[in-house]
Amino acid sequence: MEAHARNLERIFDSTVSYQIPLFQRPYVWTEEKNWCHLWEDIIDVSNRYLASENCRNHFLGAVVLERDNNATGSIETRQVIDGQQRFTTLQIMMIAIRDVCGKYDDSKLYDRFNDLVCNKRSKVDLDQEAYKIWPTNSDRSAFKTVHHLNNYDVDQIAKIDRNIQNSQIFKAYQYFIRVLEDWFVDHDNNIEDCLDALWQVMREHLQIVVIDLHTQDEAQVIFETLNARGTQLLPADLIKNFLFRKTEGSEKEVERLYNEYWLAFDGEFWREEVSQGRTKRPRIDWFLQNYLSLMLQDDIKVSHLFDSFKAYVRDTEDNYSKFNNRFFRHPTNTTEHLVALKEFAKLYQGITQPQDERIALFLYRLEAIDTATVYPLLLLAMTLWQNQPNELHHFLSVLESYLVRRMVCGMTTKNYNRHFIDVIKELYRTEKQTDLTIKADSIHTILSKSDSDSSRMPNNLELKENLLQRPLYGRIAQYKIRMILEAIDDANQHSKAESMPIQQNLTIEHILPEKWEKHWSLSKEGRSAEEILEQEARRNTLKNTIGNLTLITNSLNPAISNSSWDVKRPEILRYSKSNLNRYFQLETEDKLSEWNEEKILERTAVLADLFIQVWEAPVEKQKDFYNDNEEDVYFAIHA
Repeated sequence: MEAHARNLERIFDSTVSYQIPLFQRPYVWTEEKNWCHLWEDIIDVSNRYLASENCRNHFLGAVVLERDNNATGSIETRQVIDGQQRFTTLQIMMIAIRDVCGKYDDSKLYDRFNDLVCNKRSKVDLDQEAYKIWPTNSDRSAFKTVHHLNNYDVDQIAKIDRNIQNSQIFKAYQYFIRVLEDWFVDHDNNIEDCLDALWQVMREHLQIVVIDLHTQDEAQVIFETLNARGTQLLPADLIKNFLFRKTEGSEKEVERLYNEYWLAFDGEFWREEVSQGRTKRPRIDWFLQNYLSLMLQDDIKVSHLFDSFKAYVRDTEDNYSKFNNRFFRHPTNTTEHLVALKEFAKLYQGITQPQDERIALFLYRLEAIDTATVYPLLLLAMTLWQNQPNELHHFLSVLESYLVRRMVCGMTTKNYNRHFIDVIKELYRTEKQTDLTIKADSIHTILSKSDSDSSRMPNNLELKENLLQRPLYGRIAQYKIRMILEAIDDANQHSKAESMPIQQNLTIEHILPEKWEKHWSLSKEGRSAEEILEQEARRNTLKNTIGNLTLITNSLNPAISNSSWDVKRPEILRYSKSNLNRYFQLETEDKLSEWNEEKILERTAVLADLFIQVWEAPVEKQKDFYNDNEEDVYFAIHA
């Protein structure tokens, strides 16, 4: 390769077409991170020129180019391997300067700047060769629109398609128009001198290091080396470049594959940053992580996505039998990898933007459970049962029961990433050992068979003991408790009553208040100091169990928070319409004339049964459990 420092005039004034391959990422530079810094650098040099100060050459960065094998007589074309964001921005800026020259009738400078952004029509054969830079597919409409404005006409701009106006390319054009006008004002609207200064600076003092690759240089290796260390490109951009450079066929065929299988990945949906746990990344990163974890049956780290994908492509080409299974066919060539990515992306989108009510409910509860490690297993389930909604819903119920039961029982989530990969492996093994179709019950069995605390499914006795004897409030986050109470409220819907889904913005209320001493005093008569302390400790434990918790509105909560039972109960019955609070209506006055530890335990037992109704345990597991522990169960509930 060869590297030379070139000024902008030398780079852009000759008849040349710099083409950004369609598999490069779209234009993503922004005002805050990029445009303002570039403009400040250029204006700093221009101000020095206007002040007749010594102007040093200013370095704007580097660009890596690969020469195309052009036919004799055709214009010179080069592929932009790296630096296309900078190159594109400079062209947009020069287009903006050209149009400002047109607005202020400076025809000489208009022509000069136009020569830096356009090749003469008489010297090109293809329409796209008229542009000094021809961007990647998703940016071409916006770039062509900006290129043909010629002068900054407000009426003309108002007619431009809204999608183009929202593009980063059009926003960049508007930014440079605006800062140019502001700069003129700073110099008392001495527009002629300002434009001349810009021209002199562009042609003499702004430089880019141009790295030209020779035919023996490996463009893909250089591209990866330049970008893998930093955060300039998403892993998806590296994967896209890797796949399309492997694609064989004409440029037209490559473009067809891009439009059909990859174009959507360059859109806003897949590049929007979303959170999983405490980490925020573009949605496409999460998709690729879960896709590769499923395909490779391994816990893939986001930081290793590109290397893992390359390894997967290599292994499927060299050792396909290693990946063979009946669930889905692994790709064996570049086109098949593109097809697979599109198919699984559709399934992943069905998970993250569900149209199915049961999937939507599962995701809402999963957000409260706060674990994203199940997504590879979810992706497999969507693959297996995308046309069997009943089976898919059964699977979601099984997985949800497993996660919620473990959460309530305070069991670790530390090994979930490995555990759910092991579940996938176990399903593969099951599939190889039988000709039967895999059912959701297979996952039911796998999740239920472990006796290890790190992965087992809690049975009903353990669950009820935790609900009865351990504080829920203060032990797990309030949004998790809220989700549990909402689910129990839904399970408590009576067939004779109107269906009224509970609001998801209600607050948690303690029936026996957290500060109970004023209106809920304990009887100390005939009790030793030690007994009184034990009674207080028991009350402080039971007040945070599920039997003492309910959901009410934000406005009702402060009105009754620390009130007595005689005040609190009528207010709840008067204003609350939830199934959860119907419990306080159905009991007789005598039975609920007071609210104490005994009443909390009784309600806990009722809510525990509803909990089990929502989140069932495997039948086989419960059958063994009841045979062995019937007396213990009775004692736990009625103690």
